[in-house]
Amino acid sequence: MAEKPRFRVRFWGVRGSYPVPGTQTLRYGGNTACVEVDASGRTLVLDAGSGIIALGDSLLRRSNGNALHIALLITHAHGDHLLGLPFFAPLYEPTVSIDFFGPRLAGRDVEGLVVPIMSPPYFPVDIRQLPSQRAFYTLEDNMWIIWKPGYKQPLLLQEHQAAWEPPPLPTEVRVHARFTTLHPQNGSLLYAIEHAGRRLIYATDLEWGEEYQSEMLAFLERADLLIHDAQYTPEDYQHARRGFGHSTYEMAATVAQLARVRELVLFHHEPTYDDQKLERIESATRRQFSRSRLAREAMEIDLLVSP
Repeated sequence: MAEKPRFRVRFWGVRGSYPVPGTQTLRYGGNTACVEVDASGRTLVLDAGSGIIALGDSLLRRSNGNALHIALLITHAHGDHLLGLPFFAPLYEPTVSIDFFGPRLAGRDVEGLVVPIMSPPYFPVDIRQLPSQRAFYTLEDNMWIIWKPGYKQPLLLQEHQAAWEPPPLPTEVRVHARFTTLHPQNGSLLYAIEHAGRRLIYATDLEWGEEYQSEMLAFLERADLLIHDAQYTPEDYQHARRGFGHSTYEMAATVAQLARVRELVLFHHEPTYDDQKLERIESATRRQFSRSRLAREAMEIDLLVSP
């Protein structure tokens, strides 16, 4: 009998900008952006902030020395989304293969974004000399990544090519990437992960506005789970953060309402906000969009369980 499909999300890092360890961040966590997705045994990792360090240790324990295949989906190259990568333990294991996906930024493909942060003079170990197997895939706007059952290698398709694909098989995993300029200076990718009839969207580092409304709402439409940037309170945003490329919790709730998503998770928390302030933000957001919560480290969501 075939195994039942799985589609689970676990948060390993939920902060923006920089890590904030300490007693004031124990409830929600202080690590920067990293989310693990288990799609029927296929491991996808969203961003490589400081949260990826603990994730790497966990993945190796769970693999128990067996072959491990990881797809790392990078949104953009800012430090809070990549700073944990040099300390991602699976990179140092010969039984591990990692596929890197990400945008072309400032004229660099995804390999050109990753290699400099893991090579001298910025890091003593050169990623190109590590024993793990690595492949790099640069994504353009509206590209699809498809993993067919039984195949390790991904299929990369343009939007018009993906339109001719047959309906997905039960254990097939599809990722739709959209590039947006709503985060300065070079933009970033949004990812929609589709599996077992459900849809997860990872939309961090973007700022709500008219351009967003016209450009991206259709992409977010009716997501089962929307993980959305909500770094600021409206007061902080109006005072000094407008144009920084991040949203407020009110903006995120408005997006969730307009896109008619099933559940909203606020993400990329401002590092200067302690647990008490984040609790107030969570309560305020629920008054606007009841099916919402703030991301916490170690929080897990099963997309195949109806709320």
